[in-house]
Amino acid sequence: MPRVKLRSDEQVLEATIGVMFAKGPIDFTLADVGAVAGIAPATLLQRFGDKRRLTIRAVALSNRKFATLLESAPREVGVEAVVDLFWSLTPGDDDEATLAEQLLWLHQDVRDPDLNRLACERADLLRLAVAQRLPPLAIDPDIAARLIEAQWCGALQQWGVQRRGRLADYVAESLAAWFDLAAPR
Repeated sequence: MPRVKLRSDEQVLEATIGVMFAKGPIDFTLADVGAVAGIAPATLLQRFGDKRRLTIRAVALSNRKFATLLESAPREVGVEAVVDLFWSLTPGDDDEATLAEQLLWLHQDVRDPDLNRLACERADLLRLAVAQRLPPLAIDPDIAARLIEAQWCGALQQWGVQRRGRLADYVAESLAAWFDLAAPR
């Protein structure tokens, strides 16, 4: 007779998301996830196979949650709408460690084909949401969305190294400056 699951796979994956994004791809362990999820590491292996498969399932769930977040975001069009969207996705000032861990996840996204596929899906979701909110510009909205995403990523990295002011303010200022160049008001 099969065991009754006390924690659903989704609950376990939610716990995994919290642990792996807080500790980074290298430092999180099955014991860490098990402690937060309330199940034994051996049970994680039975359910998900190994750490890599658990990670992929957790990132896939994170992407679904991200899609829901983007769908529920205000649908206004204009510079402020785009800046506000990115501002809402920017980690808080007290989250320097998580910001640093995101760079390690980028490394994994480049190396692992499954994580790369999921990262591309996430980027496509973001770019679509941005393109839908862009004001009229002289360039194609898909290209503009890609460029403004690159500006956001660059601003996050710059702030991570230089830490000038509040992260959210730094990002908003960088994005507003991009729009000043792309479509002077």
